[in-house]
Amino acid sequence: MPAAYFVLHNRIVDAQKMQDYIPKALETLAAYQAEILVFDENATVMEGSTSLPRMILIRFDSRATATAWYNSPAYQAVLPLRLDATEGFAMMVENFVPAAR
Repeated sequence: MPAAYFVLHNRIVDAQKMQDYIPKALETLAAYQAEILVFDENATVMEGSTSLPRMILIRFDSRATATAWYNSPAYQAVLPLRLDATEGFAMMVENFVPAAR
């Protein structure tokens, strides 16, 4: 099963709500063995354009695990803080696994 990644691109619009969100969100990740791979407040755009400076990349063992975390009551309880604190988008992607030869 390929790993899955939760990717966020956003901008903070309410710093206080974001400060409330971060420790609570981090607590929800522990039960899912998630690993924050990237947390960049000033990502460099190499091609194209975006006005969203923040990029966060969180690794999970599988899409099922990532989905279970996202839909968990614990994360759903804190998600409104992030949605109110930022503008941007989030997506889930799977790791590329080349076909066996």
